[in-house]
Amino acid sequence: MARFALVLHAHLPYVRAHGMWPFGEETLYEAMAETYLPLLRLLDRLYAEGVEARFTLGITPILAEQLADPRVKEGFSAYAKDRLSRAQEDYHRYQGTELEGSARHQVAFWELTLEHFQRLSADPLTAFRQAQDRGQVELLTSHATHGYSPLLGYDEALWAQIKTGVATYRRHFAKDPTGYWLPEMAYRPKGPWKPPVQGPPEGLRAGVDELLMRAGIRYTFLDAPLVQGGTPLGPYGEASLGPVESQEATYYVHELESGLRVLARNQETTLQVWSADHGYPGEGLYREFHRKDPVSGLHHWRVTHRQADLSAKAPYDPEAAFAKTKEHARHFVGLLERLGEKHPDGVILSPYDAELFGHWWYEGVAWLEEVLRLLGRAGGVRAVTAREAVQGPAVRSALPEGSWGRGGDHRVWLNEKTLDYWQRVYQAEGAMREEVRRGNLSHRLLRQAMRELLLLEASDWPFLIDTGQAEAYARERYVEHAEAFFHLLKGVSPEELKALEERDNPFPEADPRLYLGVG
Repeated sequence: MARFALVLHAHLPYVRAHGMWPFGEETLYEAMAETYLPLLRLLDRLYAEGVEARFTLGITPILAEQLADPRVKEGFSAYAKDRLSRAQEDYHRYQGTELEGSARHQVAFWELTLEHFQRLSADPLTAFRQAQDRGQVELLTSHATHGYSPLLGYDEALWAQIKTGVATYRRHFAKDPTGYWLPEMAYRPKGPWKPPVQGPPEGLRAGVDELLMRAGIRYTFLDAPLVQGGTPLGPYGEASLGPVESQEATYYVHELESGLRVLARNQETTLQVWSADHGYPGEGLYREFHRKDPVSGLHHWRVTHRQADLSAKAPYDPEAAFAKTKEHARHFVGLLERLGEKHPDGVILSPYDAELFGHWWYEGVAWLEEVLRLLGRAGGVRAVTAREAVQGPAVRSALPEGSWGRGGDHRVWLNEKTLDYWQRVYQAEGAMREEVRRGNLSHRLLRQAMRELLLLEASDWPFLIDTGQAEAYARERYVEHAEAFFHLLKGVSPEELKALEERDNPFPEADPRLYLGVG
């Protein structure tokens, strides 16, 4: 029987204490309310029903640190109360109008969100850990701050991202991880390396897979073109699926020379969800993300059709929208069953950004719940965790460098607009290696410098610059972390050090000795 491995990648950059809106802590609160808490409710409902359809959820270390942070917990509670107040005002304002149904739905949603958060004692991480302990979901780790693996300038810098990510997972989930989400599905095999800008030396570099294996990781995920060739799909775009014979490789479990096992993203199921033209989120009944109420900022309109101007969007009907998710779930499970018939011994890997479900596609969590429920009684395909999926025979493979970004290479993160970013990253990485070797600075100061370096290395900053979504914010953030890093190395007063520790506080186990060497 074919195995279906659904993998959700939950990640947001470090926004705690770095602004609120339009990009800052509110982006985290939105994802908590619309994605992370609804996923927990999904897990509770399926467990109560005895539905054993399993899936895999990656929670990046930097996201986990923020979800566990007291400031974030207090901020989210205040945010949810504010949204409930806005929803109640909208309901009074829209009574008797065509928006009354949406306004009533908003009130119920925010009442449930607040009640649920309080019931969890403001601790969603413990709830995810419990779901893993009872066998429902497998939790993955990732790089500490989502650094872009192939372009980090030194093996020690990549090693620090990996080992800090593993240690953070162990602290939050009380076990050692074996599965790993590579940020941006970006991979580089062992071989000669030349930095894109001046800084690190040229030379032979370890493969990303080798360092993962040394850290105890045993499997990860890569994009289809790295194992089959052909046109990259991109996380959100379109591409030709290529010849049928070339797609066969995506249904195999691959094993690299290092022993690391790899699953390849299935393009047919990805297109069905992500496609701008044919994906489910483009359904006209679903809630429109981009149009917000001019008074409350809440969403009361539906997609209508993709070409519709925002002013032409029709009122949202929650009942009709959620009924549509059942139809789309049946269609998706039918697709899985057809693929399972063609590849009865294969693995169908469908990885998505977790925030698509609930946040970008409001009805997405309901769709996902129905898919998992239907899979519990489907024939020809069985839902499994990634750990279950990689068991058994594997094909020995040697894979090229690449990512799931536009073009399948590094152009999203490395381009004319991001050269300054990489120059600062390489300067900081080189300086960190040297200062740790000298041993002249205190452990406390070096630990804070390491935090600033890890935060500087986040792939989110060049991504936001390339897309233009929050370019000014991204530049401000990476410059800020770089300046804090070099200021620390020059020596700071106890008051300055304390202020930086309070502002940028993740990874209490951050170990500067990781920059002494790999292993």
